[in-house]
Amino acid sequence: MKIVGDKGYVEGELIAKLSEKGYGELEDGKLVLSPEEIVYLISKGAVQSEESVPELMKRFQEKDPDFLTKYIVYKDLRDRGYCVKTGFKYGSHFRVYPRGGRPGTTHAVWLVHCIPEFKKLDFSEIARAVRLAQNVRKKMIFAVVDKENDITYYKIDRVVP
Repeated sequence: MKIVGDKGYVEGELIAKLSEKGYGELEDGKLVLSPEEIVYLISKGAVQSEESVPELMKRFQEKDPDFLTKYIVYKDLRDRGYCVKTGFKYGSHFRVYPRGGRPGTTHAVWLVHCIPEFKKLDFSEIARAVRLAQNVRKKMIFAVVDKENDITYYKIDRVVP
């Protein structure tokens, strides 16, 4: 795997194996991995890199101060068997597919936004995220990561009388 900036590029036989499991996005005959996918796959031994996991973690955190919080949630969801993709176009960190599902076979069920426990959110931010999730037929989950890196997941729905 070649890492350029905050993207990992996979070529050859690994493309089919990784994309079948819901990793990356195909672009110009290469599989492009997100920072979370890069660190996760290297730590699992699925791909090789010249840089170590600690070096990559440091680099990605310098570029994105929320990287560690997002990675902790990404890793937890992947370890639980979910396919996790970026939720950028939905205004959240991730979109999550049910176990066994992936893009092209099913639709994402949840949008997940990752928050360190010390961060304050305005109610309007929460309401906006929940409304957007419902508009695209998904459930909104807030993943709160505490200082011990434990995660509490909160599902918030909008109730219409």
